[in-house]
Amino acid sequence: MSSGKRILRQISFSPDHPSLAGHFPGNPVLPGVVILDYVRQCIEEWKRLTVDASCLKSVKFLSPVLMSDTCVQIMDITLVDKSTDILQTIKIEFTCLQNDNLIAQGLWVFQADRSQ
Repeated sequence: MSSGKRILRQISFSPDHPSLAGHFPGNPVLPGVVILDYVRQCIEEWKRLTVDASCLKSVKFLSPVLMSDTCVQIMDITLVDKSTDILQTIKIEFTCLQNDNLIAQGLWVFQADRSQ
């Protein structure tokens, strides 16, 4: 099974969000964990299931997402289902672009009950 989904996600982030204080002072960069949380949310919306007890088989952060004063960013997330029916394991390849720049990519693997 191999199918894809492209999602444009607007990210709104308060300039005084606690994760930006140390990431990095004077030059705020969106933390990778926040990017991954948006990817997780997109997977959950697309597949209509909860992503938990999961494993990031690979993830690369290739370009920083610099946070401006407005702290609103548009992220272009592409998800591709690389699952097989074996053991109900779901494998999702993801890429995240911002202004056509590749900022992150990886493979998220998790178990799910497909009968729901």
